[in-house]
Amino acid sequence: MKKGDQAALADLFSCYYPDLYHYGLKILHLPDLIDDSIQDVFIRIWEKRGTLGEVLNPQAYLISCLRRKLFENKEKYFGHDLPDTTDVETQAAFLFEPAEFMEVEETTEQLRQSMIRAINRLPERQRELILLRFYNNLPYREIALIMNINEQSVKNLMQRALTHLRLHTNRQLQEGVDSLKDLRLTLFVFFRKKN
Repeated sequence: MKKGDQAALADLFSCYYPDLYHYGLKILHLPDLIDDSIQDVFIRIWEKRGTLGEVLNPQAYLISCLRRKLFENKEKYFGHDLPDTTDVETQAAFLFEPAEFMEVEETTEQLRQSMIRAINRLPERQRELILLRFYNNLPYREIALIMNINEQSVKNLMQRALTHLRLHTNRQLQEGVDSLKDLRLTLFVFFRKKN
């Protein structure tokens, strides 16, 4: 792409657009603004292609760029008087829907609903972390870069999120998931992308 290969940029766009759009919807429920932001990211990459360093994880890099662009565009869209954290639109960030979870034969609808309710009770940053780790399968190092916090903070945040999930899932789920390690596996299975 550094040599001006537009096909490489188009391939990158096609490959990552669905995940970027999904992530964008978790931040803002404004599809047009998300589309514009994704396009802005790719335009900027194209314009800066000669000066970009080596990118080891394109997905994490693109999510990080999109996250910054969305918050920048959100501020432009809402003006400098951003809604406070009690605003309905802000509270809705990173909420999950049943369709985002894979249907697994052993997983009953009640179990899925319990997990969704527990995840949606998490604070916004913990929900974002769950999305990046279990839906996008990103390592902690990449999540730290995206969320602009250090890796240990990501691990601590994940531990708090998993502890919260263990405490707030119904008894049926707790009987099926014996440990936090099992809970992580359950989340990976629930978030497995549909092909």
